[in-house]
Amino acid sequence: MKARRTRRYQILAAIALSLFGLFLVLEVFLRVAGFFYQARFWEDAGLSHGVAEGGVTILTMGESTTGGLWLKDRKDSYPLQLQRLLRAHYQTDRVRVLNPPHTGQNTSQMVARFDEYLAAFRPAVVIIMAGVNNGWSLAESNLGEFMPGGSWRTHVFRIRRWADDIKTLRLIRLAISGTGEMWRSMQLDLSGGPRYTQWPPPNNPLVEGIGSEPFVQLWRSDVGQMIEKTQAAGAGLVLMTYPNYDVPVLSEFEAMAASWSVPLVENHKSFETLEEQGHLDEYFFDDMRHPNAKGYAIVAENAFRAVLATGVLDGKLSAPE
Repeated sequence: MKARRTRRYQILAAIALSLFGLFLVLEVFLRVAGFFYQARFWEDAGLSHGVAEGGVTILTMGESTTGGLWLKDRKDSYPLQLQRLLRAHYQTDRVRVLNPPHTGQNTSQMVARFDEYLAAFRPAVVIIMAGVNNGWSLAESNLGEFMPGGSWRTHVFRIRRWADDIKTLRLIRLAISGTGEMWRSMQLDLSGGPRYTQWPPPNNPLVEGIGSEPFVQLWRSDVGQMIEKTQAAGAGLVLMTYPNYDVPVLSEFEAMAASWSVPLVENHKSFETLEEQGHLDEYFFDDMRHPNAKGYAIVAENAFRAVLATGVLDGKLSAPE
């Protein structure tokens, strides 16, 4: 009986070891495949979004309030209205304003891909208006670094964040989900694309009761890293407040701009004036958070003046006499 039990344990151990070995081999394969896929992806992205030789790129970092949620024509979003203003001012089409797809995502996802953006697009100026999604969009979030130490919620959050970085586990979850989108999702994963968070977000007991301070520290860290990387790359930078959001609080934008000595565009002040005049609803969709084409025109004009004030483009494009 004892020999039979020992034999059973040996078989189980052999099976477990084989599965673990298979897991490791698959993980290595997915990571190597992802490395080469990403290298090709970012090379193609740089070529497809590049401008003519001698041209310049403006990189805009933000979420749905930058991407133009609900607009009938994306050309009315502030990045593309800004592009038209800059092209008209410099009388050239050698300037391009780009916006990576970050609708519904958080600043941790932005900073995780920021090095690739800088390398692929080589922006002359970076504009950042980001952070409002950090409280609910937790995919790939660095929030665990700032949650209260010693709490079981913190430990579980960090373990889940670590597990999300294991490609084999994500592949298994995709296969089990049976959504029919496994290959598309895996391609997004291999290309380094951001993972999306459900909206409206489900209740997450891991972040209940932690207060606002961890989210503030998260924003400071992520945005600070993007600013630092931008300055290290020698690009100009503009930080902007939201038109009609107060998360993160305005004082955080002001402190960030002062800390890094970067210009701050206070979009909210333009819209506060409209609110006092009773015309605010003419510039937003029904949620009063996402600007319509008229609202984006104000943001674009504010960004336009800030970009010109940096003087960065004057050394690359000549304005008309």
